[in-house]
Amino acid sequence: MSDDGLVQQVLNCRVGSVVAPAGCGKTDSIADAVKAAGGRFLVLTHTLAGVDSLRKRLKEKEASPKLVDLETIAGWSLKFAGAFPLRSGLVTREPKGKEWRNVYEATSRLVGGGFITSVLKSSYKGVLVDEYQDCTVGQHELIVALSKHLPVCIFGDPLQAIFGFGGDTLIKWNEVETAFPQVGKLKVPWRWNRVQNWELGKWLIGARDQLETGGQVDLSNAPHCVKCISPESSSKDDIRKANVKAALRPELIGDETLIVIGDKTSEMRASLASKTKCTSIEPVVVCKSLAKFIAGLSSASGNSRLRLVLDFAQNIMTGVKKTPFERRVHKLSAGWLAGKARTDAEQAALDILASDDLKAVLSLLEALRRKVNAPPYRRELLSATCNALKLVVAAEQENLESAVWHVQNKVRHAGRRSSKRSVGSTLLVKGLQFDHAVITAPGKLSKNDLYVALTRASRTITIVSGGAVLKPKAG
Repeated sequence: MSDDGLVQQVLNCRVGSVVAPAGCGKTDSIADAVKAAGGRFLVLTHTLAGVDSLRKRLKEKEASPKLVDLETIAGWSLKFAGAFPLRSGLVTREPKGKEWRNVYEATSRLVGGGFITSVLKSSYKGVLVDEYQDCTVGQHELIVALSKHLPVCIFGDPLQAIFGFGGDTLIKWNEVETAFPQVGKLKVPWRWNRVQNWELGKWLIGARDQLETGGQVDLSNAPHCVKCISPESSSKDDIRKANVKAALRPELIGDETLIVIGDKTSEMRASLASKTKCTSIEPVVVCKSLAKFIAGLSSASGNSRLRLVLDFAQNIMTGVKKTPFERRVHKLSAGWLAGKARTDAEQAALDILASDDLKAVLSLLEALRRKVNAPPYRRELLSATCNALKLVVAAEQENLESAVWHVQNKVRHAGRRSSKRSVGSTLLVKGLQFDHAVITAPGKLSKNDLYVALTRASRTITIVSGGAVLKPKAG
């Protein structure tokens, strides 16, 4: 649901901004504006989660796909700068890390120079930008350049500013409202009202005020759907046990979903996922585990490569018994005549020992994935790895590094699907909605991260905390 009056203000303004607290109908307002616009709008956001959320809401509202070009700021910028490389001065078509700054600068030159004004005006009636609090200075300059040619309205919430892409400086909210004067503020907690959880919605509005004014949240007056689990002590063991207990506590009914918001380190989240029947949500662009594995494959062969692949498999899916498997493969390699026929996984492992062909690596990972007792808890990581290997095996990419970039870039544009039970960080789940949320380490979260974590779930929140007052990490 959204405010019809606000929707009209959005459509009528030449440039403007809407302050949008979490769960107060921002996505609905954007979707309603697109549907009511009577022309094609460019809708930009930052993340895969944001793209998924907007796409689902537009579909729910039966908004015609012809009315919207929905993309990440990064994806749209690269597409346009790449289409006019001489005018934009784009240096690379496969940007990584800090190279994205050059992409935004190139697109700003292209737009600001008036080189594609006719293209923009013939393509779009206006521009809506979601999650504007996460815009870097460079991205903000690009949107300002767009506003010289098209109506632009931005939606954001300064309390949800948690990104800072590639270490770039985020635009300050007072500068945002100078360029895009406020035309309205969302106030009704629709996310919780929609499931008749009015108490939680009201409490979260109050928690937001507490964070803005005092920098902490008092759980003593929280509704019954907010539960606190205290570790028996401050030891790592007891904290780990409390985290697992909290993650297993919510009872999911039907298609309800759960997010466990854990440590920002992928490996720590993966460890928690493996103990709680959850799938770990992975970073799309910078995944250290994938980069390390790919680098290892390039230099390892024979037994070293087999051990590398098995270590990798053991760290992303359950049920991989590395030691007995490796022992049996080496016996088979030495000529042992086993009573049982070789499995697909064993044959692939033997092929790895005999050759450096990446097809054998792909075959082993796929054979292990097919095992009923080995579901991947780092599903996205396994999928990205296998897809990259397929591109090299099929000679569609020259090397694994290039293949990984193409796989990740494809996912960036296509969006991602969350599992029924997931583990992620605030950075990876911002923009997503769940029925139940578990927050395992509120004291490690900043004020803004804590607010994002608290507002992900519509039905229940379970918090691992030793006290009734949540004190975010300073700074």
